[in-house]
Amino acid sequence: MCTSSLHTKLKNSKNMGLFFIYILKASVLPGFVLPFYKVLLSKETFHRFNRLALLGILVLSCLLPAVKIAISEPTALNQTVSDLESLLMLAELRAGTEAAETVSRFGWQEAMVSIYLTGAFCCCIKSLIGIGRICTVIRRNRKERLADGSILVRYPGKIAPFSWMHYIVMPDTDLQEDDRAIVEHEQAHIRLRHSWDLLLAQACIVVQWFNPAAWLVKQELQNIHEYEADEAVLASGVNAKEYQLLLIKKAVAQALLSRQQLKYTVHLKNVKSL
Repeated sequence: MCTSSLHTKLKNSKNMGLFFIYILKASVLPGFVLPFYKVLLSKETFHRFNRLALLGILVLSCLLPAVKIAISEPTALNQTVSDLESLLMLAELRAGTEAAETVSRFGWQEAMVSIYLTGAFCCCIKSLIGIGRICTVIRRNRKERLADGSILVRYPGKIAPFSWMHYIVMPDTDLQEDDRAIVEHEQAHIRLRHSWDLLLAQACIVVQWFNPAAWLVKQELQNIHEYEADEAVLASGVNAKEYQLLLIKKAVAQALLSRQQLKYTVHLKNVKSL
């Protein structure tokens, strides 16, 4: 009985060690590549390429740690990761030796797993609550289908216009003022499928909630989304000066809503740079 329990503990200890190695490797790529992106690409106007580059960082950070790559001469980064992996495996071996003496001991690995899972759980719950609130707004308010197939949700109170999947949520006050450019801006988000980008970025944040680079990649993605949507609005024939004045008017009208003001400030900067 004791031997079986010891074997189970050793197996769990090995699995936890491998799990930590995967998580640490996954967090290295965004932190290593993002500074190069900021210096080389973030100021460029190749928004589609920049978007693909950021999405590639997210996808590769999840896939590359699971791939074994054999190289004849290890690089400095590879050597650092290998050294860290060796230290973790050594710690597992020591933990296994201690487990032979005390099977019921709660080790540092269990504590770190508990901390990590608690953070991931809280981040996941927060994300689900946010999505739930969006779904509630969409479900409870009047809707109408637009010519491009998107669905306009009329919100009776004050809210920042936003889009989610194929829904556009806008306050009635904006619709009464016939702000066609704002609707077109949100329609561009839908056509370009920006919601899927944000879902992927948020999933990576749940896994790497402790990694600031993962949060920064999502922020960069959101900035690129605004650039792409603003480009689409101007390409549709909207006058750039009129669009700037519209954004200023919205920022002033919604000065009490800090997020709204920030969003339109970002839009205004985007229009000026286009």
